[in-house]
Amino acid sequence: MNFTLITGASKGIGAALAVRCAQEGMPLLLVARSADLLETLAQDLRTTYRVEVVTVGMDLLETFAVRKLYNYCVENDYKVRVLVNNAGLASWGEFEHIPLEDQLNIIRLNQTVMVEMCYRFVPMLKEMPYAHILNVASTAAYQPVPYFSVFAAAKTFIVSFSRSLRIELKKKKINVSCVCPGPTETDFFEKAGFEKFGNAGYKMKPEEVAAAAIRGMINRKAIIIPGFSNRLGSFFSKHLPTSWAARFIAGYFKP
Repeated sequence: MNFTLITGASKGIGAALAVRCAQEGMPLLLVARSADLLETLAQDLRTTYRVEVVTVGMDLLETFAVRKLYNYCVENDYKVRVLVNNAGLASWGEFEHIPLEDQLNIIRLNQTVMVEMCYRFVPMLKEMPYAHILNVASTAAYQPVPYFSVFAAAKTFIVSFSRSLRIELKKKKINVSCVCPGPTETDFFEKAGFEKFGNAGYKMKPEEVAAAAIRGMINRKAIIIPGFSNRLGSFFSKHLPTSWAARFIAGYFKP
């Protein structure tokens, strides 16, 4: 049986991605720190969509976590055909006032863990007739975001890495797509410490983001930006002077 492995799958966009993949009839291997939330979601998916769901409660920031996850898949003969790197985190505020360990964990989870997941699972993906890697970035990747500085830079890395890896793996019949959501109705901003986005009326629903992401991945799109307003914003970010965009955004996110 071939599985779709989704990290950060217990809630938010990760959970929505799991639901969408279950609707497509994909057997799932779901990974997150919140084991209880993960199992509750898995039970719902098994009952509603009659798909195989395996859960792994794991903090991917722990030492050797990705290696342990890969070995777990090998030992249980869980063949991964679709790898979704969704796990991520952020912190809001002035760079000098955010604990260094928090900043480094943003880099570790969004960059180091994501790269290691790709590296370890590519040999397994190569065995599949059609395989996919879906990396979750953000529209924050398209311009500097003061007061979310490390997060935005980490997401820029994901976009660049995904574009490069896509070309390298194309001849091995592994598609690499990158989805860049904008503001979404999750607890992301609240967990990051930024409450202002809580009542924003222009946030997308995670189900909409997930539908666009999986549809784009299946269609082998390189970059997927869900929502017209997000695509428009990304277009202007790429064509307006970077210094202007950074100053404009800083006015909104400044503490």
